[in-house]
Amino acid sequence: MSNKAHSKQQSRRHLSQPHSGDRTNGLQIASDLRTPRRISVRLRSRHSALTLVELLVTIGLITVVSSMFLVAYRAAATEASNIRTQGTIRKISEVLMARMQEYENYPINFVKDASNTYSLAIPEEAKEVIPATDTEFESKGILVERLRVMILRDIMAQEMPDNRDDVKRTTPVMRRYWTGLAVPRPNIGPLWIFTSGTESPRAARLRTRLTQARADWYDWISNSELLYLTIEDSTLNGSSAIELFGRTEIGDTDNDGFLEFLDAYRQPIQWVRWPTGFPETIRFHPDLLDPSFNVDGFAANVMGDPIDSRRSDPGYRLREQQTKIFRPSAIAFPLVISPGPDKFFGLRFVLDAGLQVDAQAGYGLLAGKTSATEVQMPVPYDYRRFPITGPLIMTDPWFPRTDPTLRLGAIINAKFFEDDITNYAIYGAYQ
Repeated sequence: MSNKAHSKQQSRRHLSQPHSGDRTNGLQIASDLRTPRRISVRLRSRHSALTLVELLVTIGLITVVSSMFLVAYRAAATEASNIRTQGTIRKISEVLMARMQEYENYPINFVKDASNTYSLAIPEEAKEVIPATDTEFESKGILVERLRVMILRDIMAQEMPDNRDDVKRTTPVMRRYWTGLAVPRPNIGPLWIFTSGTESPRAARLRTRLTQARADWYDWISNSELLYLTIEDSTLNGSSAIELFGRTEIGDTDNDGFLEFLDAYRQPIQWVRWPTGFPETIRFHPDLLDPSFNVDGFAANVMGDPIDSRRSDPGYRLREQQTKIFRPSAIAFPLVISPGPDKFFGLRFVLDAGLQVDAQAGYGLLAGKTSATEVQMPVPYDYRRFPITGPLIMTDPWFPRTDPTLRLGAIINAKFFEDDITNYAIYGAYQ
């Protein structure tokens, strides 16, 4: 081997096998190289971790943002539910309004009361029992018109009941009325005329529908279920009105076999046929500046009742002596109402049982009754002057006429009424 080659081999060995001192220096160098990396990782870890305060602040911010989102979501969901409910109420109201307009030209046939052999259909020769010289005399025309209005109100209540007592369960179904008229009979004395009306097919169908559904319907039927039955037996533009409603708008929340219209909150929708206590009813005249509308502070306005254009209601009598006058106020179209998000109603749907407004004058609700169809009304020809006739029991849309806060539709809890959804609001009563 040449000297040159031997020198190269020794050089390689020298490089591949360092001396002990060199090994120590290498370990130290490696240690020095690793130490800064540990420090760097430790520092990075210390700076990237969250402190307890930072964590709480972060959680608080997330909670606030989530709460804001939930509030916005709930508000949007509530608004959507209200809009859906308004749509259902608008359809119900449209059908009811069409039904109410039918009564403005509804024919009434006076018939002999089958339960009284002395009753007659009103003959042409009938005369007033109160002489024309009496201060409370009323003409035959007014008396006959009053009978028409009273019988028509009975029919309306039976065909469109909002109270279970509106559906008559005992005969005669149609009330017998003392007319204030009599047929003169020489040497015998006058034959006093009592009369009645005929039960309408709609009223008979509704009562049959109830009795076929269940024999004890009176103990189960509710206001909202009577509303459904009324719409079910109605038509609109030649088609069945019930076809307007989808499955989500109808249900049976109490599982009694009778259906109800439901709002978007799955609560039954209720109604009042004559909401004369509702504070917004006066605002539905087309022109409130019409001077003929404001008569005696709206107490005797011409819009009192569209089916009583001649103002034959007992309360319109202008003469007063012994009989007190209770004038009607403005009547309104039916009120349809959802309890809204809080699911509580703030309105009066039934009258206070047995409310006696003026017992001395003979004006009050029959004992135990909560329906406007069971009101005793004083008239000049009632039992006080003609004992055989008995008191006049009639349907009174404005009972009690002395206090609107006690009438149907009156707001009895303003807090609960705040979120109620009504057809009056939909049609702009609150604008």
